Amino acid sequence: MIDESILEDIMKIKGYRAAAISTNAGELIISDTQKLKTDLSEVSATFNDIFVDAHGVSKQMGLGAAQLMEIHTEGAVALMLCSGEEARVHLHMFAIFTLDGNVTLAKMAIKKILPKAVDLLA
Repeated sequence: MIDESILEDIMKIKGYRAAAISTNAGELIISDTQKLKTDLSEVSATFNDIFVDAHGVSKQMGLGAAQLMEIHTEGAVALMLCSGEEARVHLHMFAIFTLDGNVTLAKMAIKKILPKAVDLLA
């Protein structure tokens, strides 16, 4: 079983706003939205669609599946990482950070969280 405690490390990083883990189809498994004033399940599903499209386009180009997507907006940075299409459980993780947040540390945290989530759900 998986619960919000899996997100504790990323929640401590400077600039953290929200995080979610979903299936590769966009079904939300776990999320934390305490610092975000919107429905993260809807936002996560939308970004998941964009990420899935990026998977397809990058594969068509012969580059392989997309592993990381980083979008910078006027007010935040949105990250999405993939556990890998060949993982026992194909997951996507989505996180939002402020512009002055530690995005590099967030990427490192996500790369640790996703394998744990796969192990818990496999």
